[in-house]
Amino acid sequence: MTDTPVQVEDIVAPVETTPAVETPETPAVEAKADNSALKAQILKQVEFYFSDSNLPSDKFMSELVSKNKEGYVSIAKISSFKRMREFTDKDLIVEALRESPELLQVSEDGLTVRRKSAVVPTKDHFQRSIYAKGFGEETPSLQLELEEYFGQFGDIKQVRMRRNNETSAFKGSVFVEYSTLDEANKVASSKLQYKDQDLLVMSKQAYCEMKAKELGLDPSEIRARPQNKGFNNNKKEKRPREEEKVETVDDMKNKVIRLTGLTSGEGAGLKEIKDAMKEHFRYGYVKWPRESDVAEIQIKSDDKDAAMIAADLQESGFTFNGTKPEISAASDEQVQAFFDDKKNWEANMSSRESSRGGRGGRGGRGGRGGRGRGRGGNDRKKIRTD
Repeated sequence: MTDTPVQVEDIVAPVETTPAVETPETPAVEAKADNSALKAQILKQVEFYFSDSNLPSDKFMSELVSKNKEGYVSIAKISSFKRMREFTDKDLIVEALRESPELLQVSEDGLTVRRKSAVVPTKDHFQRSIYAKGFGEETPSLQLELEEYFGQFGDIKQVRMRRNNETSAFKGSVFVEYSTLDEANKVASSKLQYKDQDLLVMSKQAYCEMKAKELGLDPSEIRARPQNKGFNNNKKEKRPREEEKVETVDDMKNKVIRLTGLTSGEGAGLKEIKDAMKEHFRYGYVKWPRESDVAEIQIKSDDKDAAMIAADLQESGFTFNGTKPEISAASDEQVQAFFDDKKNWEANMSSRESSRGGRGGRGGRGGRGGRGRGRGGNDRKKIRTD
């Protein structure tokens, strides 16, 4: 038997392939990209907390800023906010905030952050806001989804999910503030759907007027109030006392609400009615005469008036001491009487302080005023910048 000659071309050498080698730089590049995305999210959220659009109307943030004479807020505190809890790398948070181009300044030790400049009150924020309803039940990602949804129609400043005043449950509706009036008007006049669900959409002004009519209030009394003018995170720039604006009765018009049908009792008195109100707005002077079932409360929140507060409280089903009071905006005559009562109380307190030779003791808050008079709220006489 003879061997069959083997042709050279019949020999097929195995093709050697060079295995892919993951270079050390590859995971680093990916990690850097991931970190950049995370830092962008962190910076966007914290800049919103300190923004001109949010800070003047965010009572909690305003109080945090005001606690430090230079306006610094603990980064650890901010990291505990619900929208920040997903970011667990504390060093990355500090790094992200240091990259703020204009708005934020981080302390040298990396523990606190503040605005670089004073708040500039935004104009026409009420008119630039729209109301939308029809979003169903809340999900963990709904806030972000809503921001993305409304962002496709224009540059949004904020999306506020509306909640029940008593339970904090989502109402299925939102207020959305746009950067321009044209953007807001365009959205308010559009027919929108969210996840195949038709939305009820209108301007915020139209919504407030609609609710006022439903509740028997005068729609003409609803007015957009300016944001906290002069809000400044630097306390040393407060106005001198002699420049403090003297309050007039006109300043109180549509800024006093009446709660009729109240009952007092153990754990249901002055402190409790104040605590109940501060969940909804910043209050001032409170008048609740002894044996009376009517309390009158001054609204100090710049962006809310009596008609809006009354509508909101009634819609939420507000109750006090087991009863549901009738809530309304005070009439001009009632406002005048309320104003006179407050001025008399202030004069009495001033006289008492003078006789004591200072502001010692419990002066300045009004106590229960013998329950025959009104009581001071959280607007004790002091220099205010908001």
